[in-house]
Amino acid sequence: MSPEIFGIDSYTLMCAIGLIAAVAFLIVRRGRLEVNRIIFTSLIVSAVVGMIIGSKIVFYLTQLPVMVKSHVAAETYIREFIEAGYVFYGGVLGAFAGLLVCCRMTRTTVHPVLNFFTPAFAFFHGFGRIGCFLAGCCYGIEVESFGFVMADGVRRFPVQLVESVFEFCMFFALLWIETLMLQKKKSPKLSFYYLMIYSFVRFLLEFVRGDEERGIFGPFSTSQWIALLILVIGLIVKLLPRVNARKYPKCPPSKP
Repeated sequence: MSPEIFGIDSYTLMCAIGLIAAVAFLIVRRGRLEVNRIIFTSLIVSAVVGMIIGSKIVFYLTQLPVMVKSHVAAETYIREFIEAGYVFYGGVLGAFAGLLVCCRMTRTTVHPVLNFFTPAFAFFHGFGRIGCFLAGCCYGIEVESFGFVMADGVRRFPVQLVESVFEFCMFFALLWIETLMLQKKKSPKLSFYYLMIYSFVRFLLEFVRGDEERGIFGPFSTSQWIALLILVIGLIVKLLPRVNARKYPKCPPSKP
């Protein structure tokens, strides 16, 4: 664990490296997205801006109850919003929202854009979680053996590194799914697979998280509630067409 690398905050540095790597990845595979250079640049900027705003908003919402109870002044609210941390769920949802807005403004087809960008989200997040580990945030529960000593002097489970490994594996898995689906001339639907699989894994990893700052509401953390919501919505979206197909089967065309 190293809060600073070459005098730079390690979390910020790893996020910057992840962002550069993700953008470079998108530029290399630009040929898969049939848009001009201006729209391509606009999509990247929209995703980054949406990611920053979304991650800030969700983090702020998780801390809002504590700040209200503490009777924090209005100027402190604003300062906390600007200087506070980020929440990945808010970031990825904000990035998707930014892409949707940009697609609407540029009249670009949404599904190819989401498929194109989704692996980059996993790639970026893998670096971000390494930054969390180095900075000592988003730490795991206390353990006796398999763990690392954090800034508080307590040996903790390296949940950040586990999630980082998962994200990099997910990155390659998404590319494999994309190749497989394109060979079969089907839409990859990478954003659906990523959100569903990530939400399931994140829900489980939250049980070995030890930082209460992320927000605990009832039996689950904020991220677990978001994960459950995404899983439920995803299952409804996936199963509803099949239910309707069975309930209202298509009638064969009538003979003249």
